[in-house]
Amino acid sequence: MKNNRFITWIGGLALVMLGMIGCNDNLDGTTFFTSDQMTIIHTLESQPETFSSYVEILKKTDFYNAFKSYGNYTCFAPTNEAVKAYIKEKFNVESVSEITNAEDIEFLRTVVKFQTIPTGRGTSGFVEGRLADTTFTGDYLTTSFLKGGGIANVEINRTVGLEEYDISTSNGLIHTINGVLDPYVDPVPVVLDKAGKHTIFVEALKQTGYYETFSVIFNEFGSKTNFTILAESDVVYGQEGINSFNDLVSRISPNDTDFTNPENELNRFVAYHATQNFLYTRNFPNDAFVNTVLPRNAWKSFKTDKELKINETETGENDTWISLLVNESNFPAKNGVYHTVNKLFTIFTPKPKHIIFDVVSDQPEIQSRLISAGANVPSTSYEFIRWFPEGNKRYLQQSNRINLNYNVLDVGGYSWIEFDTPVLPKGKYEMLVSSNGGNSARAILQVYWDGEPIGSLYDLTLSTSGKGYPDEALMESRGWRHGYKCIQNNAGVSQYDTAAASRFIITKELLCPEQQRHVIRFEAVKAGGSPIDYIEWIPVVDNAPADDSDCYND
Repeated sequence: MKNNRFITWIGGLALVMLGMIGCNDNLDGTTFFTSDQMTIIHTLESQPETFSSYVEILKKTDFYNAFKSYGNYTCFAPTNEAVKAYIKEKFNVESVSEITNAEDIEFLRTVVKFQTIPTGRGTSGFVEGRLADTTFTGDYLTTSFLKGGGIANVEINRTVGLEEYDISTSNGLIHTINGVLDPYVDPVPVVLDKAGKHTIFVEALKQTGYYETFSVIFNEFGSKTNFTILAESDVVYGQEGINSFNDLVSRISPNDTDFTNPENELNRFVAYHATQNFLYTRNFPNDAFVNTVLPRNAWKSFKTDKELKINETETGENDTWISLLVNESNFPAKNGVYHTVNKLFTIFTPKPKHIIFDVVSDQPEIQSRLISAGANVPSTSYEFIRWFPEGNKRYLQQSNRINLNYNVLDVGGYSWIEFDTPVLPKGKYEMLVSSNGGNSARAILQVYWDGEPIGSLYDLTLSTSGKGYPDEALMESRGWRHGYKCIQNNAGVSQYDTAAASRFIITKELLCPEQQRHVIRFEAVKAGGSPIDYIEWIPVVDNAPADDSDCYND
């Protein structure tokens, strides 16, 4: 019952837990607390009728003293009955003491890490979807309320429920669970395959080569990859008269069986079903595009109070938008998640719309929490950002910043930095950028679009009066606009009322002849600080700019 493949790659994770590294418990014999409140370990030991087996696992895996240390952990602790059932299934033993094989003990170490979050996470933060913090294996746990509202009905990872919850200790919280959380081992395609409900789509993944592509867990740089896959189940295909892989081929690509060719229609169809963004249902944007693996194509995501609409037409007429089947979605895997769509999911061509691109929050590595605020990392840590000269850069996040999502990319000192943009629908746009550098901004930049210079110099050294602030007409004539009233810091101060957050108009006549990603580069004419906040594209309709008053339309 061992999983050698899992043991092999888990060793590559660069995740740190105090007292949980190495095979020895470095905290043994240490006194940790003088408080009268019990630690996680003391609380577990005070209820041997419920937790004695899990305490034995903690001792066997050298984590016993770690849960006596200072900290603020969330411990999902399985009951004795849950542990007994789990070790019988995994190792064919009746008691924890019978587990003596080194690989089995190492696997149990991973089990403990997988059930522990390095922050206190109470049930008040449980939502439909993933929890905000990763476990010590670098994975997200999910919470689901498909059985009904209320914490009594919550399921963790769609498999186990809560017996007790929010048990407070001096170093964190304990949630009692009625099953052991099995660590994620398989990538998304394998999880789909094992579920057995998407056999036609899984065969399409295999025939096109995307089964292997979407099974990659770590990229060539050692960073974890993530995929969100929207898949039709066999039942959904059956509703379309598609009852086999050959039926799907006849519908999508009847005259071309070179399925691994990126130009093949079945290949394009499958690629369109995936994104490298990490999206549980609650993480889909309210009104924005989501880039797909298929180049030059995106999903249009729109949320109402009742449902998620994907690829809704702008007119609402002859609308063929799809949604997700709630009971068959949010299934986690080691490198992402899959959802089941409610009808045939074909490639959609949207019309231009206002897009605001947060250069921090919209990066997959930050969405997946592979890169945290303040961490200095090389450009190779990102897939869609590059800079020169090479060196470690960081992003900053704090609620007193007057920035979109309270963050900026701290990129001062480069010769150039460039971003792969989101997929932009075909159309004509105004393009603006906000750097919000304040008094520390000293750069003068030339902007390049797909390798060609565009617009006038982006001069962050200009004074308030040099921009024409606060006179809107004067600012517009000099190539600037106020920031947005709806983007505020925690004190309620808005970008609109902050000269440093003014937006620079790169161009009012950006032509995008086809739907695709682009590359935007900021090249230093004069080097200096220029923390970038966001870039935006506003459709120009009938030679008039879109309404751009109080708030952006994304």
